[in-house]
Amino acid sequence: MVFPVSVAANVVLVVLVIAVAERLTAPRVLPAAMTAHRVVPGRAVRPVAVAVTAAEAGLAVLLLLAPSPIVLAGAAVLFAAYGGYAWHVTASGRGGPCGCGGAEVPMNHWVVGRAVVLAALAAVASAAHAAVLPLTRFDSRLVLVLLAAVTIAVLLWHLPAAMTQHNSEEAER
Repeated sequence: MVFPVSVAANVVLVVLVIAVAERLTAPRVLPAAMTAHRVVPGRAVRPVAVAVTAAEAGLAVLLLLAPSPIVLAGAAVLFAAYGGYAWHVTASGRGGPCGCGGAEVPMNHWVVGRAVVLAALAAVASAAHAAVLPLTRFDSRLVLVLLAAVTIAVLLWHLPAAMTQHNSEEAER
């Protein structure tokens, strides 16, 4: 039980770190996407984008320090909110980019699915938080957990872009 729960918690951590890094390197991407979605009022777009980035950064820092059940539950709520937002934008046909990275990834069901998977991983890790290996206890099990978590997180992060590219190439044939 320790390995899968630790991997789940660290996938959440790695994705949050990737998200914050992408938001800091391309600060206009999220506000532009939110403007295209037409869900958040225009004057609230920038403050909401800043709040989202701050929430991700705060959760990432807290997870680095100590993966408590409250912090993991907070991450689950954040990712569930992303899933709900992405579903709303997709279902309403508003479209536009997802705003979740430097690549132009359209808002679609792959973005929704990724958010749901991340919310589930965070919820599982929150529920079984006692099984999460602390980052301070550096041993071979933690190295394996981190390798698995980074691999899964990177795959999840790139899933919408990969599937969108795959689907557009098939449509061209």
